[in-house]
Amino acid sequence: MIAQLLGLPDTPGVMFFVFAGGGMLYFFLIASIAYYLYFKKFRAHFHPTYELDRKEMKSAITWVIIGIVGNGALMLPIHMLIAKDYSKMYYDVSEHGWAWMFGQVIVLLVFTETLIYWTHYAFHRVPWLWKYVHERHHKYVVPTPYSSLSFNPMDSFLQAVPHHIAAFFFPLHAGVYLTSVLFVTLWAVCIHDRVSFFRWPWLNYTDHHTLHHWYSDFNLGQYFTFWDRLVGTYRSPKIDYEDVPDGIIYRPKSVAPTSTAPTALGGRSANPA
Repeated sequence: MIAQLLGLPDTPGVMFFVFAGGGMLYFFLIASIAYYLYFKKFRAHFHPTYELDRKEMKSAITWVIIGIVGNGALMLPIHMLIAKDYSKMYYDVSEHGWAWMFGQVIVLLVFTETLIYWTHYAFHRVPWLWKYVHERHHKYVVPTPYSSLSFNPMDSFLQAVPHHIAAFFFPLHAGVYLTSVLFVTLWAVCIHDRVSFFRWPWLNYTDHHTLHHWYSDFNLGQYFTFWDRLVGTYRSPKIDYEDVPDGIIYRPKSVAPTSTAPTALGGRSANPA
């Protein structure tokens, strides 16, 4: 499908090359820009305590490559089905009109948010899924842009698969699908760079995900926090915990966090509202 949008033949080899090669090119471009800006050029402003751990960086980049290549192979059968018109993917806006063009964005967000939350929840609650699938990503307790896609391939595939199977459940314009895949990768980099520019409490912004890596069992959503709030896995990043060292969460001087003592609720620590 993506190959078709690029004017290339929908063959397994071409599609895999697009997924793996294009995916790595896109990821390393945006991750390198973020790393250069926040961790090198303006480090004194954003992350003054950051020190490069070459061993950890090498590990993160190695697993990014493994994850992207593996993910490309795993999602290939889905895209072969799409290419053979077994899905509801379409290319002409006139097939379903402009109202649905915008309406499907909302449906896609609800669909992916729900499936990804519960997949992520299972990774943290089912011991063998944690050990054999998801733990790799949490080796990076203090994330950087390069750790954002540092996954076991099965992990990255299962968390991305809702975006790829959506077209089998409802009509999905190819442009909307492609935009969602590109944006979720950009979002992954943004929530791992430890710099928050938008602090809307219902948005699962960067500080939320930084705490997810630090405490592990909280803030499991994709873009939003509503499932975390409903289920009880929400942790506010506006709380200043004594066990989070200075410099882990970047805060502009205008943002003054409050200090509240956590109470144990299971996992590593508390879950304040």
